[in-house]
Amino acid sequence: MFNIWQDVDLMAWVTRLVTRLALALLVLAGGVWVLQRPYFAINQFRFIGDVKQFNESELRGLMQKHLTDGLAGGFFSMELQEVQSSLKEFSWVKNTSIRRVWPHEIEVSVEAFKPVAVWDKQYLSAEGDVFDAQLSDDAKAKLLVTQGPLEASKLVAEQIPVFQGWLQPLGWTMHSLTLTERYSWRVGLTNGLEIEFGRADTPTVLQERAARLAQSAKFVKDNMSSGVGAYIDLRYPNGFAMRTDDLHRVLGAANVNNTGEKK
Repeated sequence: MFNIWQDVDLMAWVTRLVTRLALALLVLAGGVWVLQRPYFAINQFRFIGDVKQFNESELRGLMQKHLTDGLAGGFFSMELQEVQSSLKEFSWVKNTSIRRVWPHEIEVSVEAFKPVAVWDKQYLSAEGDVFDAQLSDDAKAKLLVTQGPLEASKLVAEQIPVFQGWLQPLGWTMHSLTLTERYSWRVGLTNGLEIEFGRADTPTVLQERAARLAQSAKFVKDNMSSGVGAYIDLRYPNGFAMRTDDLHRVLGAANVNNTGEKK
């Protein structure tokens, strides 16, 4: 009968194996012990990029939370995903990137959404994201004012440059853009003029109405001493209605030539 204890070569191999396993466990335990020493603890955050959106209390609170929690480890073992997840709580954060800086620091790069318009008490990005932000009154006053159903924020953002492209060649600057609950478009100009574009029942109807307005732009300007209180309704099939303090008429396309002068 084979006796393992009498096999010298086998016993030597087993002894070497056990010794190597023991050494490996000792090295692993030693490494874990070293990495858990205070020298490798994270004790500082550095935020770069669009960090002006943070207010002081938010920044201090975020840093204190993670330093108190220890970030689930030290320089090598911490979970950076925890920091990224907490940053996503701020609606104005678009993208983040995080990296370790030897030996005690975490660098957080923050990219914020850029506001192109005011959306109710929040802001609208060019991509249609609605978010909170801290802007000065002067910066806020320079933004377009938008309004519409929340689920249509991307549609409104897409249409901003479209309406601007139609109106700027006429020398008009948009102040507001409204999409009603019935998905009807209304534009307000900085001179006080309100323009009702209506619903986009066909893909080209809004563009056709804008072209009709452009054709009659000279007549409109000549008959409006001021845009304040003025209103144009483009929802007519072959013309538009125009109302000012001293003028209220329906103007047909057939009555206006290409220079905008009444025939």
